[in-house]
Amino acid sequence: MRKFLMLAVLLIAGGSADAAETKPPPPIDLNDNYVAQAVVTGKDERNRPLGFKLCFEDVLVRASGDVTILDSKRVPALAARAADFIDSFSYFDRLSGRAIHDEQGTYDRPHFLTCHFNPAKIDNVLASLGRRIWKGKRPTLAMIVTVRGRNRDGVLAKDGEFDPDMRESLGNAVRRYGLNVVLPAAEPLRANGITAQAGPKLVRDKANASAEALAKVAGGDQPLIGDLAWSDKAHGWIATWRISARGRQFVWSASGINYDEAFRVALRGAMRALSGNGAPVSRRTD
Repeated sequence: MRKFLMLAVLLIAGGSADAAETKPPPPIDLNDNYVAQAVVTGKDERNRPLGFKLCFEDVLVRASGDVTILDSKRVPALAARAADFIDSFSYFDRLSGRAIHDEQGTYDRPHFLTCHFNPAKIDNVLASLGRRIWKGKRPTLAMIVTVRGRNRDGVLAKDGEFDPDMRESLGNAVRRYGLNVVLPAAEPLRANGITAQAGPKLVRDKANASAEALAKVAGGDQPLIGDLAWSDKAHGWIATWRISARGRQFVWSASGINYDEAFRVALRGAMRALSGNGAPVSRRTD
């Protein structure tokens, strides 16, 4: 039986401001590196090529574990014919259950487009770009994330009241890149002295026994530690992340970003380090 979106999706509690109007995306198998989803307008052929392109780019990252694959000058031409690499696709209406009552509702309702790519074809694309599939079991990461915001500080937990919108954002990044991610519960975090103020030290401390223990308790294989700090000067969040991979410690950061991008930076960086493709890229906007 295929393993579907695990705990990371369950931690999407609360949701965004329009959660009452939109439906959550259909589940996808995080262990299937050849499937991707994108949000498109309508489900006719007008926006289908764009949706295929977005899914194709994400599948290249998921399959290889390396976001820098998108820097290849050959990728745009390949993405333009993304349909050639797709075995099947389907749509899911984000406003399912909501009455169609206007022109926008008839033609331009937002949909989740799910694309299943042909594994052999994607492997061949990777090889043509000088890359390889990221093989083997991918670890489950326990994310320990401290947040020092404009109005409120806290630590992300799978339970508790602190910032459900951030948890939703993390869940979206998990769906996109296909890593298995869990959050520790609030009580173990408190018991181990994990506070927002301790965040910078957690990132710097390369031998933190509490983080390792928390990862195991949360059901993870290893910790991915991050600190998000709001900066008026940077006009956004400053996010710093740390992970241990292949006998090395990696630290990377990005500034002046929203927290959606902060979580994408975290997962893209972790994937690159864990897959053996090199040091995480500190900043890539998409």
